[in-house]
Amino acid sequence: MRRRPAASSAASTSSAAADVEETLDGSDEEEAADGYYAAKASKKKERRRQEREAQRQADEVARDSRKTKQDRYEEMRRRKDEEREAQERKLEEEAKARKAKEEEAAALEFEKWKGEFSIDAEGTTENEVQDGSQGLLFDFVEYIKKHKCVPLEDIAAEFKLRTQDCINRITSLESMGRLSGVMDDRGKYIYISLEEMKVVADYIKREGRVSISHLASKSNQFIDLEPKAQLVEDVSSVEDTTFA
Repeated sequence: MRRRPAASSAASTSSAAADVEETLDGSDEEEAADGYYAAKASKKKERRRQEREAQRQADEVARDSRKTKQDRYEEMRRRKDEEREAQERKLEEEAKARKAKEEEAAALEFEKWKGEFSIDAEGTTENEVQDGSQGLLFDFVEYIKKHKCVPLEDIAAEFKLRTQDCINRITSLESMGRLSGVMDDRGKYIYISLEEMKVVADYIKREGRVSISHLASKSNQFIDLEPKAQLVEDVSSVEDTTFA
């Protein structure tokens, strides 16, 4: 009988169909797996992109913040520089005005001194009068500096002045920067050099708050009140020249 081969053929066909179906199922699974991993990789890539973008934005914010702070600092420094320069200009102008005022006061003071001299010698020229006035002014200052602590009456007697005129002269010379010192309540003028004043100022700065009584008790350490050697023996260096 010849029909059995047909059955065998049918079985073979069925087996082949099963293999094809299995192959298709395997392909679907592989495609599904590939899609899953592709989606996962895409999500990871997107997450990294978002992280990079977030970092970029954070860096940009930080840069903007630093720039804002830098701009604010530079503006503050510019204003301070302008204020400092304005203050320096103001001080410079004040110093110029003060110097001009002192020079004017010195010129007026010199004219007063010159006007109080009387020259008895005949043939005395204007230049000689001026030279004599300057010499007596120098002698007046040096007399006080070398005596250090001298009664006002002694100065007045030495230069043939009234005591009040002597006080006025000393006050004017102090304003001109030619003398520096104090007049005490006993009628004495105490000359204090700029170096001695600096020593006192340094002591106060070093010690902080210092009472007047404490400073007075230390004054002998700061100020030399002894007369200087080689005093001017004759302060009226111009013969026949007297105060009017």
